[in-house]
Amino acid sequence: MSESKEELSELKKISKILLLANAETIERELSKIATSDVRKKMWVLIDGSRSQTDIARAVGVTQAAVSYFISAAVEAQLVENPPGKPPRRVLDYVPPSWLELVVLEQGGKSNA
Repeated sequence: MSESKEELSELKKISKILLLANAETIERELSKIATSDVRKKMWVLIDGSRSQTDIARAVGVTQAAVSYFISAAVEAQLVENPPGKPPRRVLDYVPPSWLELVVLEQGGKSNA
């Protein structure tokens, strides 16, 4: 069983390396749907712990706006939105400048 845990740990490391190595390309693809600062903030908050209502409240938009963005992200296969569960990013990557949008707005604290 420990060999399986070691393999999983290695796969997680490799995944992280690939994300970082391809960060520029990933950000370019994300920018196709996250076309505004509001949408970038939504991307930051889609972490699998917040409902669409929570995200809408945090960003200051309607739930319909969040739903529309999530639908576009699901169609692009960048977000999973299982029924009865909060949406979450398929790629656990947030461009650093996008994180700053949420941190600055919350007075130096990030909920991401």
